[in-house]
Amino acid sequence: MNVTVAIVEDDSATREIIADWINETSKFRCVGMYENVASALAALPGKSPDVVLVDINLPDSTGIECVRRLKPQLPQTQFVMVTVYGDSNHVFAALVAGACGYLLKRLTRASLVEALEEV
Repeated sequence: MNVTVAIVEDDSATREIIADWINETSKFRCVGMYENVASALAALPGKSPDVVLVDINLPDSTGIECVRRLKPQLPQTQFVMVTVYGDSNHVFAALVAGACGYLLKRLTRASLVEALEEV
């Protein structure tokens, strides 16, 4: 059985690349892509993915707020932040909100798969 992964990312090219990387593996399957917090909040509770990759900087709110609102509804889901921000304030806020990990967007396919395996 594949580990299900959803992506919350406003940049369509980045969403597509990450989804392709996920779907090219035999262990993981992308089950949803969302461009903003509102669409993620509406859809993810019904999908209950194993892992959600969340960008911090989204157009209608922050990824940190998205995790804060979804984690109580999806306590078994692991949230991993994927962002350009590497400062400790963003990392700390993401972890407090319920994220279990943090990846910088300059990641490679191999590092993404490795991170998903660790989660």
